[in-house]
Amino acid sequence: MLGLAALMPLNAGAQENFPSRAVHWIVPFPPGGSIDIVGRVVAARLAHHWGRPCVVENRAGNGGRDGVRGVISAPPDGYTQLLALNTHYTIDRSLFKNLGYDPEKALLPVTIVASTSQLLIGNLLFPPKNINELIALAKQRPNEIHYGSSGAGGSLHLAMALFNARTGIEMSHVPHKGGTPAAVELMAGQIQVMFINTPAGAHYVKAGRVRALGISTAQRSPQLPEVPTIAEAGVPGFNIDVWYGLSLPAGTPATLITRMHRDVTQVLGEADVRKQLIGYGAEPVSITPADMVRRIRAETAAWAKVIRGSSIKFE
Repeated sequence: MLGLAALMPLNAGAQENFPSRAVHWIVPFPPGGSIDIVGRVVAARLAHHWGRPCVVENRAGNGGRDGVRGVISAPPDGYTQLLALNTHYTIDRSLFKNLGYDPEKALLPVTIVASTSQLLIGNLLFPPKNINELIALAKQRPNEIHYGSSGAGGSLHLAMALFNARTGIEMSHVPHKGGTPAAVELMAGQIQVMFINTPAGAHYVKAGRVRALGISTAQRSPQLPEVPTIAEAGVPGFNIDVWYGLSLPAGTPATLITRMHRDVTQVLGEADVRKQLIGYGAEPVSITPADMVRRIRAETAAWAKVIRGSSIKFE
């Protein structure tokens, strides 16, 4: 059962000897995205404390699921870890008919590292300048507006699918191998709009390379306080956040789950680390493995209802 190993008694010897070599954090998306940014900040500080490298490896593909599979198949010795999106833990099980693995059985949660909002952005030459104008144009031109994502079934895709459902519009999905490649296509005019995680998207907005249309959460982002929430801009009740969760392969000793939780929690409590993450638009979180298990189960059940009531389904 998910997370039960993390509740077993400690073995002090195994805990204190870890790590004796480089630890690899697998981020299942290309470099430059928000989860990659957050992972590198935290991994660098862990390496400083350990005196051992904590290496962020980007293994993009298949909406992040290739990277997840790579961690699941790794030896359960603590040296290969997964920093993944909430969707990989909660939504994929309902969304994909042939996922090939069960996250609840294959991964042991350590903690949620950080959470953030998503930012709805548009190409500068795309006429709509706000949410209501986007909705109006999409209703006039169903399926003629193209939106990008980090991959089919990923958090950026699902955010737009929910946006479409809540507003009664239809836009055409163009999946990419990560949010950053999709943003590049948007700036080049190959797609018109997309959701992007705020830490990755804010600098494009501040540099004047894209237009910000709305924030996905109930509260505005401190990083872009001038950008309205989607709820206040025309879609009441719209509220989605994204979180980044750390986990290890099933079979990893409980001592290593406990050690990683302790060390990551310590790092996230350091003032300069918090300042860096908040500056990128990510809110440090840190919860216990048991609390992460409970959150995964609650969100899995909630999203299963949403997916059952929609036409979103993949092989």
